[in-house]
Amino acid sequence: MKKFITRSLAAAASIALAAASAPAVTSDAADIEPKLIALTFDDGPNTTTTNQVLDILEEYGAKASFFLIGNNITEESAKSVKRAYDMGCEIDNHSKSHSNMGAMSPEDITAEVEFVDEKVMEITGEHTKFFRPPFIDVSQTMYDTIDLPFICGIDCQDYMENVTAQQRADYILSGARDGVIVLLHDAAGNSQTVDALKIVMPELVEQGYEFVTLTELFERQGETPKGNMIYTTVAKYPCSGYTKFRNVFTGKLTGNSSSSNWSESTSLEGAELEKLGSSYAIEVKYDCPDPPVIALQKWSGTAVWQQVQPFYSNGETACFLASDINAALDALDVSYTDLDRITVVPSDMSEMTITSVDVLVSSGETENVKGDVNADGSFNVADLVSLDNYLLGNGRLKNWKAGDLTSDGMISAFDLAEMRVLLGK
Repeated sequence: MKKFITRSLAAAASIALAAASAPAVTSDAADIEPKLIALTFDDGPNTTTTNQVLDILEEYGAKASFFLIGNNITEESAKSVKRAYDMGCEIDNHSKSHSNMGAMSPEDITAEVEFVDEKVMEITGEHTKFFRPPFIDVSQTMYDTIDLPFICGIDCQDYMENVTAQQRADYILSGARDGVIVLLHDAAGNSQTVDALKIVMPELVEQGYEFVTLTELFERQGETPKGNMIYTTVAKYPCSGYTKFRNVFTGKLTGNSSSSNWSESTSLEGAELEKLGSSYAIEVKYDCPDPPVIALQKWSGTAVWQQVQPFYSNGETACFLASDINAALDALDVSYTDLDRITVVPSDMSEMTITSVDVLVSSGETENVKGDVNADGSFNVADLVSLDNYLLGNGRLKNWKAGDLTSDGMISAFDLAEMRVLLGK
């Protein structure tokens, strides 16, 4: 995989230096970090809808990522690409011909991707950084051949003419959460998506969302994109403040969703989870491009089969939060003890290996780690990016006191410089 390049932070130090003597930052101003959302658009570029989308993004000072079809890049539509790039948007790869690529040879796959990459390089001077497979059709050959992270996103059904602008907006708003990737289309004539954006942009701003490119999303969430998986969300690891309550399974189980391995070995105790209330999480160690799910099952009376997606997954670790499981039960109008089985299983027929399942519980307190301005329980480059953005006026800090590395009661360029030294950046 190409090296995932983080942007230079030199500008932050020069801009923030002027604010070094500013009054001390208070918790009211700095203790809340914005939620991040990545709007992405497929099937451009063109001279109509693409520019209408850019007009709306420009109005809100928002950035997005555009996945281009190579055959749509012309001398005229390239101007829309350059405009998006100059606005700070990211230009990514959606193949040359938008064909199903799952059964293609490595040579044909390479040709599809390199065509777009070369066109984008001509326009922007940069390579494409991410790939979205047409029709979300993937294969192991594609993972092995394409040297880019794969991106999916929440489906807003905006490729269907009978889905209204309001319905598209509802899909976006109902799926919005910190770290989510939104899959939209700026294909020529897709005016209902333009209208949907007019509905959702002010609402998302009101809800505290910041619109970022995919590169920035990974950086600020402290994640490095991995191969052999496809991303719909990029969440921060949520269980730094948790401790192990009980081990459910340790070993090695391999199979797909139809395997009988999962029925007993990875089953969770409903009564135990009910007693833990909202203070628990389920952590699963696994190996598969797609993360596991928790299946809620009831076969007596009114049958239930509901899958709960993990809040966080990175191809190795998946975390399910009690709040998401409780919300699913509320929607089904059932309790933990009404269910016949709660099991960790693969999400589909893909083969998965699970090596451990643990019930974790929250300590109720967040450890104050020096430099941990994003309050995720660890000090790393994600904190450097958060502090950089804060000093540039582009965000807030969850724990500003952890970033006061010079102990002078304020956040300044000196703290940024000290953080860079500590991280060796």
